[in-house]
Amino acid sequence: MRRVLYQFLNGLALPVFAYSAWKRCRRYKKLQQQQSLPEIHDCFRARFGFSTQKFQTGGIWIHAVSVGETRSIFPLLEQLDKHYPDLPITLTSGSTQGAVQALKFSPVPVQHQMIPYDFGFAVKRFLKQIQPQLVIMIETEIWPNLYHACSAADIPLVLANARLKESSFQAYKKWGGKMVQDALNQTRFIAAQFPEDAEHFAQLGAEPQKIRTLGNLKFDLPHDHQLRKRAEEWKASSRIENKFIWVAASTHKDPLGGKSEEQLMLEAHKMVLKKHPDALLILVPRHADRFEEAAQLLSESDLKWAQRSHAANIDSDIQVYLADSVGELMLWFAACNAAFIGGSMVEFGGHNILEPASLHRPVISGPHYANLQALFNTFIRTDSLQITDTPQTLAALLSNFADDPKHQIEFGERAYQAFSHHSGALERLLDAIDPLIHRKKPMDLS
Repeated sequence: MRRVLYQFLNGLALPVFAYSAWKRCRRYKKLQQQQSLPEIHDCFRARFGFSTQKFQTGGIWIHAVSVGETRSIFPLLEQLDKHYPDLPITLTSGSTQGAVQALKFSPVPVQHQMIPYDFGFAVKRFLKQIQPQLVIMIETEIWPNLYHACSAADIPLVLANARLKESSFQAYKKWGGKMVQDALNQTRFIAAQFPEDAEHFAQLGAEPQKIRTLGNLKFDLPHDHQLRKRAEEWKASSRIENKFIWVAASTHKDPLGGKSEEQLMLEAHKMVLKKHPDALLILVPRHADRFEEAAQLLSESDLKWAQRSHAANIDSDIQVYLADSVGELMLWFAACNAAFIGGSMVEFGGHNILEPASLHRPVISGPHYANLQALFNTFIRTDSLQITDTPQTLAALLSNFADDPKHQIEFGERAYQAFSHHSGALERLLDAIDPLIHRKKPMDLS
C-alpha cells in the first residue's frame, strides 16, 4: 500500500521533476560551453528512461549520485574491469557534477547516463535498454520502484558502501515504513560502511542476514604516484615552495542565509596573514556554478588573488588562489600544508575528509558534520581531526601549523593512520559480489 501511495505522489510530482531536470540540464549546458566540460548525452530525456545511445547489454550497472560517491567508486570500477573484462560497465549519475566526474575521470571505459527518476515506466525502460546482470547502488540510494523492478526481473541488486546519516534514518523511519523495509529486503545484501549504519538498516527492517559491515570504499583511494611530483612542480613554477599553503575545499553558501564559507575562509585567512604575510589560501567552492560568485567576492576584497581558469601558475605575491576547475582537488591537497573541509562551518553536514588524510595532511573541519557522523567519529576518537567553529579559531589553528612544522607533520600522520587503519573494504566487496556475477547471456526483460 505504501508503494502504491509513493507511486501516486510521484505521479503528481512529475511536472516538478521534469522542470527541475530541464533547468539543471539547461544550466549545465551553459557551464559546458563556458568551461569546455564534457557533453552529458540525453541529459533531460534520460531522466525518464529515454536514450539515443546504443548500450552494450548483460553487464554491471553502478549508480553513484554525485561527486563524492563517484570518486569513491573509481577503484571499484578498475577492479571490476580487471576481473570481468568482457562485461560492459554502465555508470549512472544523479547530478550533473557527478556526471562530470564520471565522464572526465573514470579510470576505465563506461557507458554513462543520468539515472532515470524512480517512475516505474522510466526504470523498466532503462533496465530493458541495458539488461544488467548485477546492479550496485552506492551509499543511500534507496529507490522503491527500481528495487522492485530488479527483484521482479531476478536481477541481483546490492546496496554498497551503504550509510544512513541520522536525518535520513529518522526520515525513512517516519515515512518509509513497509515500503522501505520491502526495498531493503529486495537487495541481495547491504554492505554497510560502519556498525552504526548496519544498526540503522536493521532498525528499518532489513533482514539481519542481508546486512554486512564491509567498511567504507573511500578508505581504498587509488594512489597517484605522480601527484606529489606534479604538486611540487606547480609550486616550483610559481615560486611558492616556501609558503604556508592551506586549502579550503568544498565550500558552501549558508543554507540559513548567513555568511558563506568563502566569506568565513577569507576572514580566517586575513588573520593568518597578519602573522604569516606570505601564506596562501587555495579556495575550492564545492559547486562549479558558484565559481563566479566566489570570484566576485574576491574582487571586492583587498586581497591579491588569481584564478585557475585564467592562469595555471601564480605570482609569488598572490594571497588567494581560486581553484575554479573540476577534478583537481587532489592536486591542491598534495600541494598544501593543511586542509579545511567545507560544508561544515555552515549547516550543510560535512564532506569527505579522507582525501587529504590519505596524503598525510592535517585535516580540519567545522562542527557541522552530521552527514558523515560515523566516519568523523573514527577520526575524533583518535584525535586525528581538528574541529573548529569560527574563523578566529580556524586562523589560530592554521597559525600554529605554520609556526611549528613538527606539529603539522604530527597531525598529518595521525590523519593518515586513521585513514589507513580502515582500508580493505574494496576487497571485501569484490569477494561478496563475485558469486552474483555468473550469467553469460542478457536476461529477457520483455
